[in-house]
Amino acid sequence: MGTLYNHCQGKVEFHDKDNGFYGFYEIGKVKKRTQEYFEGAVFHKDQKVSDVFGNYAGYMDFDGIRYYDLREIR
Repeated sequence: MGTLYNHCQGKVEFHDKDNGFYGFYEIGKVKKRTQEYFEGAVFHKDQKVSDVFGNYAGYMDFDGIRYYDLREIR
């Protein structure tokens, strides 16, 4: 028997047309990282306002600040 893995890949997009925001993150395309890492960005009226980085199994950082960490949820 071996180990079973389940991986997600692709691009996730968010649109807030009323307020001019667009965001995305792309899973599985981060160089030198395993497939569960993602990176992306948030834009306001075509200007980047934030970089997004994380791991879909654990955490999400915006501009290097951790806003979500699965280990801290109770």
